[in-house]
Amino acid sequence: MAACQGGMACSNSSVCLVHGMSRPVGAVFHVRHGLSNAVLLPTVTKFSVSGAVARYAEVARNMNLAEINEPDGMAASRLPNGLEDLNGKLGIPRLGALHQVDAESLEHNLRKMANDALASGSPANNPVVPSTDEIVELYRAAY
Repeated sequence: MAACQGGMACSNSSVCLVHGMSRPVGAVFHVRHGLSNAVLLPTVTKFSVSGAVARYAEVARNMNLAEINEPDGMAASRLPNGLEDLNGKLGIPRLGALHQVDAESLEHNLRKMANDALASGSPANNPVVPSTDEIVELYRAAY
């Protein structure tokens, strides 16, 4: 039921950068798609905050990461660390802690993964649309 509802949500709202970057992680390293999305989410959120400050602030407030009367910029800035903390509580590792992903293979595949992420079309829906070089750096930051 959860997978069905998730699919319905994605069909109605589309997907963004985290989803586009997650696909190549699965293709190259055989990491489950949901796991790779969770691993990348804090890093991609930090990159994306400036493009939708009010929306990210609302999410931070709804997650009790920010006070209701806190200015949007401050509230939104709390979200990436809050997601990182949540990943820790849930046992979601960093990209480099996944046994399938080693630094040498990642470096070897970064440019192709970034190009594949962009080719998926998903990054174009992101609040901040990245370049290939920015996606490369995001993969490195998530490692």
